[in-house]
Amino acid sequence: MNIARWTSRPQSAGDDGDFRYDVLRSSKTGIRLVQLQPGTGNKAISINLIESYVTGTGRVPYDALSYTWGSGNRDKNIFCNGKRLPVTRTLWEALNRFRSTSEELTLWIDQICIAQDWLKERSAQVQLMGEIFKGARKVLVWLGDDYDDSRAGMQLAQQLLHISLYQQVSGLGPSDLETHGLPRQGHKRWKALAQILRRPWFWRTWIVQEVVLNPHVDLVLGTNSLTWEELERVVVLLDGPLPRVWQIDQAITASELPFSRINRIRLRHQKLIATAVAPPQSGQTFDTSSQQQDQVYSEPQSYDADADDAPDLLDLLLMSRDLGATDPRDKVYALLGLGNHDIYPDYTMSPESVFSEFALHTIGLVTAMIERETSTQGLAPSDHTLRCETREVRRALVLMSCAGRHNQSLKLPSWVPDWTTNLRSRPLVFGLNLFGQRHRRFSAGGDRLGVFDWSPDSGLQLCGKLFDTVLATGNVRLDKDLLAASSATAHERIAAWWQEAQHISHTRIVRSPGSTGFTDAFELMRRSLSICKHGYYDPRSPNHHSSNPQRRNSLLDETDITAQPGHSALHTLTLGPTRGRVVFVTATGWVGIAPHGTQAGDVAFVIVGADAPFILRPCGSDAYEIIGECYVQGIMSGEAMEMDWLGVVDIMIR
Repeated sequence: MNIARWTSRPQSAGDDGDFRYDVLRSSKTGIRLVQLQPGTGNKAISINLIESYVTGTGRVPYDALSYTWGSGNRDKNIFCNGKRLPVTRTLWEALNRFRSTSEELTLWIDQICIAQDWLKERSAQVQLMGEIFKGARKVLVWLGDDYDDSRAGMQLAQQLLHISLYQQVSGLGPSDLETHGLPRQGHKRWKALAQILRRPWFWRTWIVQEVVLNPHVDLVLGTNSLTWEELERVVVLLDGPLPRVWQIDQAITASELPFSRINRIRLRHQKLIATAVAPPQSGQTFDTSSQQQDQVYSEPQSYDADADDAPDLLDLLLMSRDLGATDPRDKVYALLGLGNHDIYPDYTMSPESVFSEFALHTIGLVTAMIERETSTQGLAPSDHTLRCETREVRRALVLMSCAGRHNQSLKLPSWVPDWTTNLRSRPLVFGLNLFGQRHRRFSAGGDRLGVFDWSPDSGLQLCGKLFDTVLATGNVRLDKDLLAASSATAHERIAAWWQEAQHISHTRIVRSPGSTGFTDAFELMRRSLSICKHGYYDPRSPNHHSSNPQRRNSLLDETDITAQPGHSALHTLTLGPTRGRVVFVTATGWVGIAPHGTQAGDVAFVIVGADAPFILRPCGSDAYEIIGECYVQGIMSGEAMEMDWLGVVDIMIR
């Protein structure tokens, strides 16, 4: 993308002394670099801003700084090329910490090196940020100054690192603490370490790209520091080894440290780099990020060229969904350096437009495949043979399962995910390795995609069966926010949800059509969804189909919310199917669970090819809005597609 030739205001002798940017000489590869001048104590921070390039022989070596902007208020001043330049307090603290007493330090810093108010330059520079961080000598992470007893937390981290390196210990539990001279669980040093691992920096979307693309990352807190690999050893010691299988659903849990989620992406990226150099033999492992890689991965996995290609942008968006970004557009733009896509940053677009364009890109891959097949074979659009296992189809269906009014706060088409909000319920499509999997847990819409098209005038066109109308729903809502409350509150809410669900199912229906000769539909649904007889999600249930390993209790956990064996509020409110959903019954007696907010008059619709039915709401003549996925006992394996009295209809989704 070419940048228009901007001209800065001439800085005359009578100027006010504020620094102003000049236009980069190269709009394609040009970057600015900060030369941080030596200084100590109260001496003002001084920098020189120079030009360089991301590629070519004339590029200047540099380190890249990763930090949080904080409030965004530029209330501290430094001197840039002799002129006054306001910066945020967090950046001022970082510059003060990293400047040397005697040597110049060359850094790339987004806040200074990009003319943030010039939208065209900002868009072009963000497009280069993957190359910028990849090309740095190392990434310096500024976690902030010492507070919340962080010195004690860093001392504990160093002690744990020593245990991992020299005592060959792969995991710690409460019974192991005294043996290794560690403080008892709940001690303030554990709380201090937990606070460090939950500092604001770990919750930024931008850091995913910043630490994944460069193999050399130093994390600095006050006067202490750890490398990324050293912190990885500490976290593995506390939380157990990361699963080796690349599975985006493993990240969708409030209990997982953000470090672990980001590290999973980092490990995969390093594995892909190694694979690109020399594809491994069957059973070969990768030494990517530590000397004890076998402790990081918990199970072997053979190489699969199709399943292990570079992550799609959708994968990364799902993995980082609850990470923050000051600018909503950066929820997408901050990940562009990592995934496969043809998207270019454009800060003149609204967040709604950015999210819609990404969704259209994903949907468009499917519609293009259908067009190619039908045109070459002379078929009608409804006669294509595209199967649901096709990678592009799976991504489109996952995209839709993460959308719906249930998961939106921005004004978007109902089939477009809102990346500024967290998923209010775990999509039913999750639970197995999504892409490249050989088995689907649910297949309500069958194995082949139906009509699938988009029009700017009418919206997304789908086909399926209008299964039934919602008659009554529950009102008690289960969400992850309860984890921040007391353990008693979480358990009380789960009990209330269960009592309401039983009441609705047993008073509204006697024998649901989803029942068998021996068991009623509500009981069958409970078993199928791995819900115990007290309303808790139990991943140890014999009916549980997911291959996901469950996170063990960590020494950093501060609550007893997981204390009851088999009655885990933590699992129920993070991975459980009842989170964000309520029991509902239909006009003809079917029972299921639907997004909280589903109301009488909504319809259950089985999209041809989709894993689960959707709750739709009429919004005009022959048009509907998606509320979200639902589960209906008795039709989750394609039974509705065999009901001849239900005709297949085309509908428009807006």
